Amino acid sequence: MSSSSFAQTRSQALNLEKQTEQLLSQYSQCQLQQNLEPNQEEITIINHIQEILDKRNAIINKLNRISESIDISTSKLQQLTRHREILQDHTFTFQRIANQIQDDRNRNNLLFSVQSDINAHKKQSQTQDTQTANDYILHESQRVDNANSIADRLLQSAFNTRDELLNQRQYLSNAQSKMFNTLQNIPGINVLISKINTRRKRDTLILASVIALYFIEETPDYLVPYNWRLPADQNKFAQYKSLKKMRQGQQKAAGCCAIM
Repeated sequence: MSSSSFAQTRSQALNLEKQTEQLLSQYSQCQLQQNLEPNQEEITIINHIQEILDKRNAIINKLNRISESIDISTSKLQQLTRHREILQDHTFTFQRIANQIQDDRNRNNLLFSVQSDINAHKKQSQTQDTQTANDYILHESQRVDNANSIADRLLQSAFNTRDELLNQRQYLSNAQSKMFNTLQNIPGINVLISKINTRRKRDTLILASVIALYFIEETPDYLVPYNWRLPADQNKFAQYKSLKKMRQGQQKAAGCCAIM
């Protein structure tokens, strides 16, 4: 195996990815049809999508074997990883569309069943004189069984959707872990992050000190609770304010003298 075989196999993977996107777009249009049962066109699209997904999986395995047999560049390894991620995304999209179509179909079947029950009840009311109580009870029991069966299918569909969401969550967690491991392997990234954190802590400390000094300097003496219980000779804050005013007066006096 050589790099040319890798390129040829990758071109096949790209072609199948385009076909998968087109088929997924066609499959999503089946939601608008609102059929109670899948028609022949929908079945054909589903089978085609599953077949292409299987082929793509086989091609990715082949690319993996080629990468293990020969030394290939880092870009080609990244391309192989990207093909694997796109396959997972397309598989998840296919399952999501199938679940949505099944949910809509179950809801429509439930509505159709309710409407059928209403019509049947009307007919039964018209012919109630000719029916016995036992027949009516049997019919109601069958209707309840049908409703329970539909509810069971809806619950099963909800459980399947929940499982898919959990799988997607696990996939995102794995991606986050891989990204974190990649950042850890980059030379100097830990030192850079540490410097950023240190500078941020320093800036926060400086800003907090400036704000604290500003409030201490601008707060009047009568607003400081600690100073309320101290006499004038022990009130450090009052002494500080008095000393500050004295120095400002001396500076003004010195300035006036200098001008004269």
